[in-house]
Amino acid sequence: MRYIITVILCAISLACFGQASDGQREARMEQIRQMMEERRREAVERAARGNAGVTVGESGGIAGRGIAAGAGGDRGVSGEAGYAQPTDILERAGQAVPAKDRRSVIRAKLDTLAKIDPKYTREVEKVSVAGLPLAEMLRNIAKVYDVNIAVRGCENIRVTSNLAQAKITDLILFLCGEYSLDVDVVGNIVSVFPAAAPVAPPKAIKVAAGRVAETVSYDLDGDRLADVTRMLASVGRVNFIVPNNLNSRSLSGHGHDMTIDDAVAAIASANGILARKNSAGIWELAEDDGTGSYRRQSAFGEDQIYVDSLGAVTVHIARGNVRDIITDLCGMQGLNSFFVTPVNHTVSLDVSGVTFEALLGVMFAGTEYGYYYEEGIYFFGTFDDRTLGSVRVIPMQYRSVAKIEEHIPEQLKEGLELKTFNDLNAIIASGDQRRVQRVENFLRSVDRRVPLVTIEVMIVDATKQRVLDVGIDAGFGKSDVIPGGSLTGIDVTLNAASVNSLINSFNGFGSVNLGKVGAGFYVGLQFLEDNGIIEMRSTPKLSTLNAHEATLTSGETRYYKEVSNNYYGTQNPIPTESYVWKSVDANLEIKITPFVSEDEHITLDITIDQTEFTAREEADAPPGTAKRSFSSLVRVQNEEMVLLGGIDQNVSEQSNRGLPLVSRLPVLRWIFGKNRDQKKEHRLNVFIKPTLVE
Repeated sequence: MRYIITVILCAISLACFGQASDGQREARMEQIRQMMEERRREAVERAARGNAGVTVGESGGIAGRGIAAGAGGDRGVSGEAGYAQPTDILERAGQAVPAKDRRSVIRAKLDTLAKIDPKYTREVEKVSVAGLPLAEMLRNIAKVYDVNIAVRGCENIRVTSNLAQAKITDLILFLCGEYSLDVDVVGNIVSVFPAAAPVAPPKAIKVAAGRVAETVSYDLDGDRLADVTRMLASVGRVNFIVPNNLNSRSLSGHGHDMTIDDAVAAIASANGILARKNSAGIWELAEDDGTGSYRRQSAFGEDQIYVDSLGAVTVHIARGNVRDIITDLCGMQGLNSFFVTPVNHTVSLDVSGVTFEALLGVMFAGTEYGYYYEEGIYFFGTFDDRTLGSVRVIPMQYRSVAKIEEHIPEQLKEGLELKTFNDLNAIIASGDQRRVQRVENFLRSVDRRVPLVTIEVMIVDATKQRVLDVGIDAGFGKSDVIPGGSLTGIDVTLNAASVNSLINSFNGFGSVNLGKVGAGFYVGLQFLEDNGIIEMRSTPKLSTLNAHEATLTSGETRYYKEVSNNYYGTQNPIPTESYVWKSVDANLEIKITPFVSEDEHITLDITIDQTEFTAREEADAPPGTAKRSFSSLVRVQNEEMVLLGGIDQNVSEQSNRGLPLVSRLPVLRWIFGKNRDQKKEHRLNVFIKPTLVE
């Protein structure tokens, strides 16, 4: 109202001085303009404070026709229809607006400002700067062109540009677009500041009811804990207690058709959060700070964990915390336990009647956790050579520790240090408790009583011979034939003297008168049968452990002389003679390797080599040898004797010597000839009998 009255008074003053000189009129007009400008500024400020606006035309005139109440109860001047209200275009500082919309809003603000204060439509003749701070550049423009520009939060923005004939509003709009700035307009004052970053729309939390009744499915990727628990509470109808410091915790994970309890436990375990359901059925969440603080996550009933009177453990749990299970079992059995580092692992178990250590091996299989037992205390935690390393002496009861390390598979020895301790017949193993236990289980499985096998080898060499010599042999030979005979049969040889003496004894009987034979005459009468049986037995015995070779060697050594003649010198060579005694061996060598099976059958790998001396060809010649070899692989029962093999040799000889034709006739061939009938049987057999010694 005061602004309108001032305008009217100014108009009256102009009318009163219509006859004044041009200089006076010009001075008066300048005063009126200054007065109107002051009144206009006051009106704008009052309109801004009263949430009402006044739109002033470029000519300085006022268009208004009504009074309106502001938000604060003050009265302000309402502009003509079609003019924009200042409150419609002024935005709160710092409000995030998309870049495209922000530019339109800034243009609207600057257009309204230009209508309020036409100075902002002036053209800047020349702006050429390089690396000039934005605040300094706008301060100089405001000073030169008499406008109100405030800059805040732009200390690090430096401008490099070369502009000419640009309006102040266009220059501000250009700078806002180039350097992500925003403006706020209060009256004819412009405040320039960095634009707020756009706020992304809220992310959809992928938690929904599963296809199976009373189940949920989730797919989380960096979602806030507060948002996830809110969705789980809505879908699964459960309640949560979440500390304030965990509300913005990012969660990730994926699950399909899981019960709400399993889903909560899985999400918590995967993201390092401790989750426990209290007696009221409310899930309490806490930060797992890794300091060893422990909060029980679930309680188990007798139908889930049970220990009988013999210490056998039965566990039927779906998704239970390992530490909770260990704590309950140690309490039931009165075992001492200590957790070196936190153990946060979830397992599902369905075992019955196993030992406590066997259950620990199952729960820790494939994880980073382990345990070791020392002086009545079980130590649990993350495996580390300095904390959970175990050293164990594993004595061997039945087997020798020598070379036993070679039989341990490489997969079991990986990550362990093994040493043999011969004094105690033991293996020293150090490393991860689980790996040490696996090596010990393997050694226990192979540390069994090794059977001792006694083997009897019977070598029978039998010869049976029958010789029949019948006939008369007469002729002239040497004069020194010595008469003789045998009392065990008829084998008589008579020389010429003996024959003549026998003839003389017949002479004188009647007309019989025989002459004498000449010197050198002999008569041989033979009617002799020779039967012989030769049996030679050799029974060596050997004892050895299962799968170990036993060797027996027995024989004889004979020597022969090897003479060497050497000559020294060239003109008068001197002969020398030297000799060397060399040996020839005739041995019986037996090699047997037994393999005992579970049913007490014995497999024998046998090699037999036998060498015998034969007659020398000459007196100084090396002794002759005959060699027999036998190799076989047989399977026999305990204490069963079997024939490994043998050689049967049969010789039959029939010969006669006498007068042609007559020597073939019966009876006469014995008088006028000599007959020999010989039969010889030779057998070499090898028998074997293994016996297990308990």
